[in-house]
Amino acid sequence: MTNYKRPLHDKGLEFGDFEVRPRERSLVIEGRLASLSSRAFDILTFLIEHNDRVVTKDELLDRVWPGTFVEESNLTVHIAALRKLLGRETIATVSGRGYRFTRTPTSDVDQQTDQQSSNPDPSPDLMPTLGKPSLAVMPFLNLTGNSGQDFFVDGVVDDIISVLSRVRSFFVIARSSSFTYKGKIVDAPQVGRELGVRYLVEGSFRETGSQLRIAVQLVETTAGRLVWSQRFEGPRADIFDLQDKITEQVVAAIEPTLMMAELELSRTRPTGELLAYELCLRALPLVQTSATRHGVKEAIDLLERAIALDGEYSYAKALNCYAHAVAYASRWFNHEQARRAMPMTEDVLLDHRDDPTSLAYIGHYLAYVGRQHEKGLQALDRALALNPNSFAALHSSGWIRAYAGDAKGAIELLQRALRANPLAPEFGHGLSALGYAYMIDGQLDEALTALEKAYLEAPTFGITQIAMAWCLARLERWEDASAAVLRLLRHDQTLKVSTFCAIMPSADPVFVTQYGAFLRDAGVPS
Repeated sequence: MTNYKRPLHDKGLEFGDFEVRPRERSLVIEGRLASLSSRAFDILTFLIEHNDRVVTKDELLDRVWPGTFVEESNLTVHIAALRKLLGRETIATVSGRGYRFTRTPTSDVDQQTDQQSSNPDPSPDLMPTLGKPSLAVMPFLNLTGNSGQDFFVDGVVDDIISVLSRVRSFFVIARSSSFTYKGKIVDAPQVGRELGVRYLVEGSFRETGSQLRIAVQLVETTAGRLVWSQRFEGPRADIFDLQDKITEQVVAAIEPTLMMAELELSRTRPTGELLAYELCLRALPLVQTSATRHGVKEAIDLLERAIALDGEYSYAKALNCYAHAVAYASRWFNHEQARRAMPMTEDVLLDHRDDPTSLAYIGHYLAYVGRQHEKGLQALDRALALNPNSFAALHSSGWIRAYAGDAKGAIELLQRALRANPLAPEFGHGLSALGYAYMIDGQLDEALTALEKAYLEAPTFGITQIAMAWCLARLERWEDASAAVLRLLRHDQTLKVSTFCAIMPSADPVFVTQYGAFLRDAGVPS
């Protein structure tokens, strides 16, 4: 076996029938993007990085769930999912020791990119500098052989430009500029210099029989590096439904992917030289995962530095509010600590009426921590009107509608969010919200299934643990409910039924009373 010793974060690898793309956090099998949880992806990359030896279970648990008590069964579930996708022989079990990755890479996915980046650009001063990210959506290639399809191809691009333009966290070049390249061979670094953008969205359409196949990718212009890609396929007869599906999923994927790419760029700069924007970039993943108390506090420290640098930066204030809400949901903060960001909410509402992400964060905080359901929902409804495909807006709207008692509306929004962006860092939180919405709707089996998946994705998210304990008790699975409560109390030793119910944001007092009763029966202290 040839060992691959270079850290995987520097190169993607191809293993014959599948590719691992760390920069995109994606697994591609036979040309198709595989559905894979973030935890499973982390396990896979760690095994590949250390394929010269046996990796112990403790090492994997420490790497994927740092600083967290997690049962070994969580690991075995993800290993089983990887074996199902890649073949059982790909990950060998070494009895009594751990696991070993057995495949040998056939080539570097990024080989061409590395060759390009080894040659310095002759005009580096013309490249976009780090700051607010900018992108251009280029005309997609019509490779169907049918010029009559041009209207559909251009229509998809128009829709993507229109929706992306509503997102204030990055700048989108107008169609009139990007379409001057229609019919031309596009060189990403050159276009980046000419349009002054850091990213390009490119795509192509092919036709096979009655099927249309569409490939879309996000490219960083500095070195022509591929950041993200996805393929779509559908019947030509459903051409307009397919157009909507492409637009929805491309927009849902690009926003978080682009922000993560920007984070990687910011990490190359000394912390003392960071701008407020870059501090927010570094805080964002810590907020989204909320894996540890230290991580959330670090995120809030970064955001407070950003606000100190720029007192008018409403996005930093909105993300700070959301960080407090997430810390409260994770049981890292109590209610009093979570409310400390409340004075910032009015600044955001007054200044960021047209930024869907900021509105989503602030609406969630107002309704969840401040229990101002109507005010929070107004902000969330506006966020969805501005960008119906925003994961942040769909996810937060689902949570708050569930708390407000609109279970069916919440389920619809959350299913859209999870379907549109299965690689979102907050995917586990979204599953937790879906489980809670099913609980409100009385669909207890569906609720427990969603919550169990959420627990595997984000085992430290306190609200998931509480909801699982309640759901198991409601189903009269008392032994499992008691075990869930023991895990919950190890995570939050201060939890009591009385204090939890007193600050629970549900608008239905009957449900709150019922919730408390079943938690008490399952073993949560009164």
